[in-house]
Amino acid sequence: MKKQMKKQMKKQLAAVSLLAGTAIGSGMISLPIVLANFGVVGSLALLAFFSLITYISAMIRCDLNINSRADSNLRDVGLLFGGRIPAAIGDLSLKVLSFSLLSAYIFGGASIVRESLQIDTSSFTSVAVVFTCAILLLFLFLSGIVVKINKHMFIVLFSIILVGIVCLTMCSKTDSIPTNIEGFFHMKGWSAVLPVVFTSFGFQGSLHSMTKFVNNDKKLIKRACLFGSLVPVFVYSLWTTCILTVVFNSDPASFNKMLVAPIEVSELIRILSAITKVDFIQHAAWVISLLAISTSIIGVGLSLVEVLKKDFERFTKDKVGLHVASVFVMIIPSAIIAIMIPNAFIRVLNFAGIILAIIAIVLPVFLYSKMKRRLEFADICKLSILSIVGFAIIFFGIYDIIIPGY
Repeated sequence: MKKQMKKQMKKQLAAVSLLAGTAIGSGMISLPIVLANFGVVGSLALLAFFSLITYISAMIRCDLNINSRADSNLRDVGLLFGGRIPAAIGDLSLKVLSFSLLSAYIFGGASIVRESLQIDTSSFTSVAVVFTCAILLLFLFLSGIVVKINKHMFIVLFSIILVGIVCLTMCSKTDSIPTNIEGFFHMKGWSAVLPVVFTSFGFQGSLHSMTKFVNNDKKLIKRACLFGSLVPVFVYSLWTTCILTVVFNSDPASFNKMLVAPIEVSELIRILSAITKVDFIQHAAWVISLLAISTSIIGVGLSLVEVLKKDFERFTKDKVGLHVASVFVMIIPSAIIAIMIPNAFIRVLNFAGIILAIIAIVLPVFLYSKMKRRLEFADICKLSILSIVGFAIIFFGIYDIIIPGY
């Protein structure tokens, strides 16, 4: 009995790590950059709201999986409950989202490595290639091993984040918190923030991997979605409050620069390093950033590899060949995008927010309404709120692409 409970707890931790680790990666770097215009209080309110939206949308998505089968991706679910067109939209959107996120993570990871090693800016392509090769080697392991690696990385990341926040707060000025809320009153404030904040909680692309991992166990799925939403908002709230407060008090010029336009990933880490002037905290900042990016790469990469394997099954049944081909197709296009697009991190995350709104809210809401013949009043209210939020994210994301900047 004890062995069974211990096994269940390990599986639960791995499932939560897969979801929370996927989310926390991009948000750790992007949120302080884009939320400066909303101040600390406004930022915390937005984070809490999107944590709730993420949980509700995740449960709807998992309910679709439970009523189909454990390893159903969005294409399978769409075909079962909506037909060929929703299936095609879901399949294409998931792939576009995954490739977009991976390209952003590769760019962010390579930027962090380059800055931490103080490599010349002109050598970014070389650093990106080496970083990509490291990811490639990691994913050539079996998926089960990668999930275990991700679980341990997430535990280490979570521990270092808490220590880093405490040390950063103690070694920096924290006399007052930024109370500016200009972002609430401008279209550009919302268009620059909403898609990125939503993407920062975006583990929905990994839900089919998680449901397959726990064999469609309803209790494990519900707990994984709950803690997969709560852990990121807890970490994001502490981290964003800490970073904005420290930069606001210790380096007003850099804070004002963040109010004007999004800065690069490496520049934020460089600012934090310059503020603290303590070797341990400087190194911790680099480690936190790199681990955060790595856990996101694992979460999104596992999901995309599973989808690609199903596509390639028509050509070969060799499991090793399927895995190797899927890994190469997953990583190469993402690396090319990362290298070719300047400052790809924030720009791609904004675009990814639009796609995520489609596959995490709009399409699942449509399919859920098709699956349930009689919707209760609570379901109707829930689906209506999600739909409004989903279309708002899409609208503001498109607006930001047309008119970039704050």
